[in-house]
Amino acid sequence: MRITIDGCNVREKSEKSSRANYCFAGLLVLIAVFYIGTVRAGHLWADDFAMYVHHAQNIVEGQPYAATGYIYNARVQAYSPGMYPPVFPLLLAPLYKFFGLNLLPMKREQVVFFLLTLVAVFVCWGRDLGAGYALALIAIFGFSPVFWTAKDSVLSDLPFMMFFYGAAVIAQRAPSFGSKWWLWAILLGVTVYAALGTRVAGIALIAGLVLYDLLQHRKITRFTGVAVAACFALFLLQGRLTGPAPGGYMEQVRAITAHTIVFNLAGYTRVLAGFWVASVRNGFSLVVLAIVAPLIIAGIYFRHKSGFTMIEALLAPYIGLLLLWPYFAGVRAVFPVIPWMVFLALTGLGKISESVAPRYAAAAAWGLLLILAVPFAEGYRSLDFGPIRENQGLPEFKQLCEAVRHQTAASDVFIYYRARALSLYTGRQASTYNHRGTEAELKDYLPKIHAAYLVTTDAFDDDHGFLKRYVQDHADDVDLTYQNAMFRMYRIRGAAETANAPDPPRNPKQPASAIVK
Repeated sequence: MRITIDGCNVREKSEKSSRANYCFAGLLVLIAVFYIGTVRAGHLWADDFAMYVHHAQNIVEGQPYAATGYIYNARVQAYSPGMYPPVFPLLLAPLYKFFGLNLLPMKREQVVFFLLTLVAVFVCWGRDLGAGYALALIAIFGFSPVFWTAKDSVLSDLPFMMFFYGAAVIAQRAPSFGSKWWLWAILLGVTVYAALGTRVAGIALIAGLVLYDLLQHRKITRFTGVAVAACFALFLLQGRLTGPAPGGYMEQVRAITAHTIVFNLAGYTRVLAGFWVASVRNGFSLVVLAIVAPLIIAGIYFRHKSGFTMIEALLAPYIGLLLLWPYFAGVRAVFPVIPWMVFLALTGLGKISESVAPRYAAAAAWGLLLILAVPFAEGYRSLDFGPIRENQGLPEFKQLCEAVRHQTAASDVFIYYRARALSLYTGRQASTYNHRGTEAELKDYLPKIHAAYLVTTDAFDDDHGFLKRYVQDHADDVDLTYQNAMFRMYRIRGAAETANAPDPPRNPKQPASAIVK
């Protein structure tokens, strides 16, 4: 009789698992259709994307990896290092090969990265939460306006999150013993390298693996040792393939202060709270936060009783790195933290429901989803689903790029606030400037990089009018050579010959009409 009962239990569990998997697959398809169907043309002014795409262009065309045309300005370290890690550009390279500088396929690839992250998150916590609560986790995470917005930026944040949780799943599920343990260790090392080769902050995963071993085993296991060795071998190979570049993140370490740490703590707490309410500010948002905050605290309490897990080990050094880094990076920096935060809230809700009213545990999850649907819907209502009228989505920027390509020499060097975007779409070298500095500092900087042109804009005011004031105060030093409704291009009088300047990147193969979409 016991065998029959056990067999029934096994079949029942198998059926429940199958139903959960089918529901998850359906939810994943729904999210995929929503995200891919609402991909927006254009790109935001923030031009990190331009350097990633330029690196991909270099990979496809066999050019030096770091030759993006951006001239590193040590006075503006937070703007950009001399080059970015190569894994994300490698992922973009096939799309550039077939579609050129059309960003729409690259954005659809971002959706794929996000969907794979959802799979990893479901695998990571499906057993802990149970089928219903795990699906609630995916729904909250997947339909958040925060991540819907992120899919329209060609940035490394979504692939980094994918590799982060991919590494977590492998570290959790991989066998540490047996004849094939070393293959799993190498796979983990490759995945950790993929995170590190996507964003330098991936170094936190190595620290997390070591931390977990020291806390659980009081030593570094051979599994972790092989994984870390594989990761470092790939990282050393990366350095040989990409070569050195001026400027890097280590130069920013000197800017760390107690003030920056406190500022980061406040800033990241604010954006994590904003996730739950889609950054909507009203009375109901306060009610949502008043409900969610105790659930997260309860989740931390219950998880603490279960012991320190691999996820916490990986997140702890990553969060520490975010707090220490002297420049606040906004919500995209805490993307890997958000699934864990949602997991904690659902854990707290589930445990409390089971102890207070176990019959209504499933209803409690539905109740939380309905509550969150209100600010999420309000957030989507305030978002624009049409084309992004910035960068290549702005006609005036296209006209500027056209003028630069036809009216200036390939060796001319430009000063423009969004230097990397200008370099990508014109094939000219460009540098940004320190708008928090002085006009004298900028005047000294121009001949150092052999600058020939300045570009001012009314399309955005991120520099608070600094460059426009400089042009007005030094009107005798510049000549207006092109203008439209949003941009003005000035030739610097007496600009040094650029024959001895670093070789500029080649012009893109496509004409302006083909590449600016």
